[in-house]
Amino acid sequence: MKMQAEVIREGELEKRSDSLFQLWKKKLVVLTKDSLSLFPDGHKRAKGKELGFGSILKVDCVERTGKYIYFTIVTKDRKEIDFRCPDQSCWNASITMALIDFQNKRAIQDFKSRQEME
Repeated sequence: MKMQAEVIREGELEKRSDSLFQLWKKKLVVLTKDSLSLFPDGHKRAKGKELGFGSILKVDCVERTGKYIYFTIVTKDRKEIDFRCPDQSCWNASITMALIDFQNKRAIQDFKSRQEME
């Protein structure tokens, strides 16, 4: 049984679809210390897609317009996933900070493992 991770933030984001028309679709998003989970149609009952921070390279390409902040999550296999959020919500900052925290903890674990091996 999978343990529930502590939720850092939960709310709505818009994700650009991969379809020909590249429409913006609202997603319920749950940010934890290890991942970002996306649920279609704003319901956690539906099967969500989890982006583990181990598979995310960076949050990139932040652009602010009058109404929205646009940003891109780049995965380690170079896939780009585009999002937008209302200007004042700062989802991009929340995701970036959680990702940095995850990467720092992983780097410390790797360093300690190498020291123990020597």
